[in-house]
Amino acid sequence: MSNPTLYMLVGVPGSGKSTWIAENFPDLTGHYVASTDRLLEIYASMRGATYNDVFQDNIDYANKAMMTHVKDAVMYGYNIIWDQTNLTPKSRAGKLAAVPKTYRKIGIFFPVPETEELYRRLDSRPGKTIPEHAIQQMINCLKQPTIAEGFDEIRTAY
Repeated sequence: MSNPTLYMLVGVPGSGKSTWIAENFPDLTGHYVASTDRLLEIYASMRGATYNDVFQDNIDYANKAMMTHVKDAVMYGYNIIWDQTNLTPKSRAGKLAAVPKTYRKIGIFFPVPETEELYRRLDSRPGKTIPEHAIQQMINCLKQPTIAEGFDEIRTAY
């Protein structure tokens, strides 16, 4: 049996990370998707609320739960798809350290879409709003991943 793989997705909201997962892993058997957004969407659904409604009160819990799930995924040898923005080497370092050296670590970089397309995608998410200044700040912080960070391979999506 081959070693499991960590796919760390790197990109701003609306850059295509979740779509890439759906296209490349239609059957998630043997995979864990590490995503606070997915957990927050579950919490919202359980309460009959929106992502925006539950974000503030639940983001810390979602982060802790996600990290617990990552530890479980490692224990069972699942492949891990880290579906968060992971914009900077600093934000990626702790996540890379949480996954053993036995994992193959692949960084998947998602370039920022053209402005019109980016906002079309963001506007298509009812109940999930990210202020324009926050998106611009994320774009300004985005750093392409490198092998020097601890990845075995870097790919550019699309």
